[in-house]
Amino acid sequence: MIRMKNLSQEEIKVISEKIADAFYDYQYNAEDEGLIKYIHTREDMFTYIRAIVLASYRSGLLYTTSERQEGYLILSGEGCGSIGFADGMKMIFAEKKALGGYKNMKKFIQACFSEGNTIETRMRKAKRKFIRIEVLVVNKEYQKQGYMKKMLEYVYAMADEKKVPVILDTDDKDKCDRYVHLGMTIDRIRTCGEKFHMYDLIREPE
Repeated sequence: MIRMKNLSQEEIKVISEKIADAFYDYQYNAEDEGLIKYIHTREDMFTYIRAIVLASYRSGLLYTTSERQEGYLILSGEGCGSIGFADGMKMIFAEKKALGGYKNMKKFIQACFSEGNTIETRMRKAKRKFIRIEVLVVNKEYQKQGYMKKMLEYVYAMADEKKVPVILDTDDKDKCDRYVHLGMTIDRIRTCGEKFHMYDLIREPE
């Protein structure tokens, strides 16, 4: 894995488009609508994802698999860092635009934090350190070639060295099942609205 540095604005745009397309084109299972329930157009998805990618890149949290960029990974937490305040504020304003204004953003946040709160919030309340997977995406042309497993194993090794768990949440049962197959455990399934569930996952250190 490579921490991404010295990217141009055009390169950041291309990466954001690839990640946004992966989310927007994803075929959700019958029980879930996921992000598409709140972000309705490809353009809005790009606005939402670009804000996350840009803030993460500036904070040193964006990784790729190799020079070919088969996939992208955004990490935070123990030993990884966090998004800076100024970049975080810019991200919030961009996300508000993508979600269609403050009222819709409030509904989205309330949904994501419903039914016992996010796994990150619960871990912080318990004063437990962790590494959080914010984004993990394999580009379409490289899917089903083992890159998801490769990225997870990289994070697991980092977490084992630091003796902390890996956590993430996802918005689709099929995605959740793939993470479980690759070593994670379901911590909680939260019903956050009609056809909107959050699947909280954890992998304890070996």
